[in-house]
Amino acid sequence: MRKEKHMTARILSVVMIFLVSHAAFGQDMHFTQYNNCVQLYNPAMTGQFEQMLKGTLLHKRQWRGVSSGYTTSGLEAQYKMLSLYNDNYMGFGLVVLQDEAGKAQQKTFLVKGTFAYHLLASDNDLFSAGFQTGYEQRSISFDGLAWDSQYNGVNYDPTLDDQERFISTKRGFIDIGAGIHWKHKKKKKFTLGYSFFHSGQQITMVAKGKDRLKMRHVFLGSWSKRYEHFDLKYDAMVQRQAGAMETNLGLTFSYRIGEDSKYTNVKTSSAAVAGLFYRHKDAIHPFVGFEYKRSFIVSVGYDLRVAEMPYLDKRPGGIEFSLSYLGSIGRKRMKVVH
Repeated sequence: MRKEKHMTARILSVVMIFLVSHAAFGQDMHFTQYNNCVQLYNPAMTGQFEQMLKGTLLHKRQWRGVSSGYTTSGLEAQYKMLSLYNDNYMGFGLVVLQDEAGKAQQKTFLVKGTFAYHLLASDNDLFSAGFQTGYEQRSISFDGLAWDSQYNGVNYDPTLDDQERFISTKRGFIDIGAGIHWKHKKKKKFTLGYSFFHSGQQITMVAKGKDRLKMRHVFLGSWSKRYEHFDLKYDAMVQRQAGAMETNLGLTFSYRIGEDSKYTNVKTSSAAVAGLFYRHKDAIHPFVGFEYKRSFIVSVGYDLRVAEMPYLDKRPGGIEFSLSYLGSIGRKRMKVVH
């Protein structure tokens, strides 16, 4: 009887892990410090940075205490092209990411290109619109999973038919996203943006299934204030996809070290950065970072999960890391935009 209960618990636990992973499989990958990968959240923000080029390496571990957890890694690259006739400019971007989750080794791989146009409507207002398209692939492996149909009444028998029917363990599709963004500066600096991703792409792997990847809607906003030697920035993001909704609030403190040129656009000060993000009913994410002479930016944070999960004694979290480089072609200094 004890062995039977143990086997039943084992099967149920594996199935539950798969179901949790399967629910997450319908949702997109994410970063707590979402400003480090803007193309994943709003294509219109592509090119909104100092200098001409920006490249970012990204890595995130999440829920390490649940099965094998979630791992997301990749890179984001952006290029800014200024207009020869006015202050408007264009932004071009590329994002490559891979996410792997759970016992079923559910993987999401994407490579997408982004275009954005930035219109300087006044000295204080920048309006942007962006478009994104590319390829996304989702795959799953059933090796090592246990199903209730493989329980013969006495113990678990992996030779029994799992009675699950799938079209394929891999599915790819062309994805489309777009967004708009408004950046305002005067006495107060704030931003507002909206974007959407996916347009009815079918990703079902179940025989005769009609499931489609639901559209993801993202609302972004920020408010910042500059003091003599430091900046304060408040961030807010709400994104919704099908029945899942995420609310993420952040506070970032930046302290400037060194002086920038007062008479030219050459800016070479560094900055120490610290802050905190809070994902509603999910996790608290403290982070620290350092920006070296407006060229290299490193940021390290950790998710401290606050949500309770049944049958888990620990509260598994995960590290998040990013490293960015900003530069110019031919070592030319760029005008700081808006």
